[in-house]
Amino acid sequence: MLVELALALGLLTSIGLVVFKGSLDIMAPRQWIIQQNMSDAYLTYEEAYAQRVSFEQLTSIESPWPVYPENISTEVEIGKLPGGRPIMAEVIRTRIPDTNNISEHGGTGTEETNPTEMQTWQVQSHLSYSIGAEEYVKSRTIIRTQ
Repeated sequence: MLVELALALGLLTSIGLVVFKGSLDIMAPRQWIIQQNMSDAYLTYEEAYAQRVSFEQLTSIESPWPVYPENISTEVEIGKLPGGRPIMAEVIRTRIPDTNNISEHGGTGTEETNPTEMQTWQVQSHLSYSIGAEEYVKSRTIIRTQ
């Protein structure tokens, strides 16, 4: 009877471990999806911020988006996993002038090609983050014109 009890306990332990492993395998893709959704949500914030900031601030020296090839890199928390573990990412911001901007605004336009002296900028935010050993990069480009 003691041998049968030990075999039954061993069998139940084995079944429990298989079920536990299966539940962990099911949870791994969910965490990937959670992090993808959080990174998309943060980029939506970046997009809204780029559209909300005034054009004067956008084109100033203290701009959150410096003129390319310069950039500003900031480490941000894009969310938390269940259990409170933060998800960290790096945001890199830059802006690129349109070629038709006049020279004082970073382009090669002239009074003939740009008589109203319009400015157009590509405002870019790049988000890089890791899930496990994999590195991911997402970006958003917003066109601002005045």
